[in-house]
Amino acid sequence: MTRRRTFAQKLSTLIEGARASGGVPHSYRELSSAIDETGGPAMSPAYIQQLATGKRINPKIHYVEALAKLFDVPVAYFFDDQVAEEVDRGEAPRADGAGEARLMAMRAQELSPEGRRQIMDLLELVERYERTDRDKPTGN
Repeated sequence: MTRRRTFAQKLSTLIEGARASGGVPHSYRELSSAIDETGGPAMSPAYIQQLATGKRINPKIHYVEALAKLFDVPVAYFFDDQVAEEVDRGEAPRADGAGEARLMAMRAQELSPEGRRQIMDLLELVERYERTDRDKPTGN
């Protein structure tokens, strides 16, 4: 059974794992610099510490993407407990789409109402196309 963990717990697991393996810088300052060096958004050492300790929650998606890139994990790691456990065990994450769907929803929250309407229209169009494609009789 998958155990539920907070964003802070998952980030702390990544930080501690990196320290143990020597794969990523150790201090919050070094983490901040490493994110900056990879072209990620500016994240202060204090902000990273607040995320890791749970004092700050619900970071904007571009921060989550930067952390995922730094630790070389899928973004879904932070939103899907099953993916997080598989990554932590060194297994390939499942591609079931649940984490991806949550990521899409989080990104959509940052859009204007008009942008969200456009995304919904696009989703409806893609869904209609896939339904039509799926319902086509196969030629035997």
